[in-house]
Amino acid sequence: MEGLDIITGYYLKEELDDLKKRELERHQGAEEILRRGGMIGHRIYFYHILDRTMDEAKRYVNVLERQGLTPHSGTVFLAKMLLCGHGRYMRPWYAPMGGLWYSILLYPEVDIPYFNLYPLTVGIACCEAISEINIPVRLKWINDLMVDGKKLGGILSETYYSPIRKDPYLIFGIGINVNNTDFPMPLKDKAISLRQILGRKIDLNSLFISTLVKLIWYIGLLHSVEAKGSTKPLIKAWINYTDSVKRRVIYGEDLESSSGEEARVVGIKPDGGLILELTGGRRRIVYSGEIIYC
Repeated sequence: MEGLDIITGYYLKEELDDLKKRELERHQGAEEILRRGGMIGHRIYFYHILDRTMDEAKRYVNVLERQGLTPHSGTVFLAKMLLCGHGRYMRPWYAPMGGLWYSILLYPEVDIPYFNLYPLTVGIACCEAISEINIPVRLKWINDLMVDGKKLGGILSETYYSPIRKDPYLIFGIGINVNNTDFPMPLKDKAISLRQILGRKIDLNSLFISTLVKLIWYIGLLHSVEAKGSTKPLIKAWINYTDSVKRRVIYGEDLESSSGEEARVVGIKPDGGLILELTGGRRRIVYSGEIIYC
């Protein structure tokens, strides 16, 4: 595994600690929540080029388990560039130099009914970090980061079972267009970067740390509210950042290769299920798939 160089490592650690202190000042009861999410970013592996950071997270699990060791929940795998990035349904993801590309390995600490809140939580964290640099980013279900109808980034979620112990791990692949501006066809009209929006370069390290702090907070909040039996704070945060609720949509699995059905997004359940109202008033709860706005 390739670790962060010493200079960069110290810089990121200092900035991470500073932002965590700010979160303590902003929120009541923050110390307990930050403690519950504190494993996020405790270990960071940095690479110049990878095929995929999610594959590297799997390799990390495999290597440690074969050595009789336990993979560390919250470990982050960060790359400057991806050669074989892809999103849902194996759709290619263009990930050149200048973007923010990383994955987080997480051992789930909540009961199965709340598993579906993890992806939403990661989306909320990324959305809030981007919003703090005055970007009007919105969440499109499940986890597309959108600005004015164009895709700024996205989060891919996968459950991975370790090869020997068969322990379940959640891997979240996070991709955000930051300073990369030269999109290939047909992405030119569909994608956008922070540099294009703001007209200036963004400090990648600062944005990376900001997303980590938000992940520490919101993952910690998920673990906290699950223990208390109410997920209202997370649902409220997701509603605040999404533009999917009350929209007319086409819902289905892989809508690029198959047709879907028209519906209206009514809301979201406490366990993360999306509530759709279909033709005729029939309602359906979904946890996977995708939507296209009508």
